Amino acid sequence: MEKQESAILYGVPKVAYGQDGCTPFPICIRSCGTYLGLAVDYTRAMAESGAAFRLTWDTACWNGGNVDAILTFDDPAKVFRCGMRAMERNLKLLRRTPETKKEDFMAFIRREIDAGNPVIALGIIGPPEACVITGYRDEGRILLGWNVFQEYPEYQANISFEKNGYFITGDWWENPDTTALIATGTEALPPLTPVEVLENAAEVLKGRMCGTYAKGTLAYDAWKNALLCDRDFPEDAVLPLLVERMMCHGDAMDCLSDGRFHGAKYLRRLAQQYPGAAPKLQAAAKEMESISEILWKEMIPLLGGWERGEHQMRQLAKPENRRLLAGQIDRMKAHDEKACARILELTKEL
Repeated sequence: MEKQESAILYGVPKVAYGQDGCTPFPICIRSCGTYLGLAVDYTRAMAESGAAFRLTWDTACWNGGNVDAILTFDDPAKVFRCGMRAMERNLKLLRRTPETKKEDFMAFIRREIDAGNPVIALGIIGPPEACVITGYRDEGRILLGWNVFQEYPEYQANISFEKNGYFITGDWWENPDTTALIATGTEALPPLTPVEVLENAAEVLKGRMCGTYAKGTLAYDAWKNALLCDRDFPEDAVLPLLVERMMCHGDAMDCLSDGRFHGAKYLRRLAQQYPGAAPKLQAAAKEMESISEILWKEMIPLLGGWERGEHQMRQLAKPENRRLLAGQIDRMKAHDEKACARILELTKEL
């Protein structure tokens, strides 16, 4: 069969950080699902993928990748498998390995786009976060789509833009963080049951170590311990070091603010569907909402706002502030532990 030179799917909703969400993979699920006419919103994508319940902290270093959804479960593929079930689709994933050729990625993209299906990719522009490929030119050597990093100045050197806003790039394979493709046109599967979603939520919330990563409720301790390590916040710290510290701390706040809000919203939806289990579902939701309250009413005002500017960095560096933040982190952990206990009870009752 002769290869098409180009194909573009117009009308795929934009993928971007914003008030509606800040976790790229569920944002991409919502975008692709909307385009394909599937009933999947951001709340469903967050909860059913498991990403709503995650918190990860690398104990080995201040790691800007802590917030990546791929760390949700201990099996890196599970968040993608569960996320595709939110779209009621099977997971078809092509990983980049030393043996993988650019032509393999191009052929995968052509098959999906030619069939009318956008592709979810990791990388393409910037870090290995999820984005959406909406078209190709030159048989796939040039790609178009949406990426949450496409408007960041540091990533714009090698991209241009379609009139409708899609990025255009021919340097996607040269980006070492282009690591995988996920098809959205796979065979239909039944959605996860509420019990399966709750079992996955409990698995994600459970405190544990996975390599150097503290996950679930254990991540709160690792986050707190990092903030209390005074040698990581020297009085004469240069700004780039404070930027790194603020990024990791801010990402943890974003992860909880975004995740627990939508986790709670999903649990309250289940409460409407299952009146007999509503009290425990509402109680678990309330615990997660309490985390949001601590973030917005205490942690953010202490830092001087949600922004990550120099003022917030200086506030974070102050020992007295970091000790107050440690107490807030302990209280958020307690709420997540209570939520996890409620959810475990519910897995046996629904």
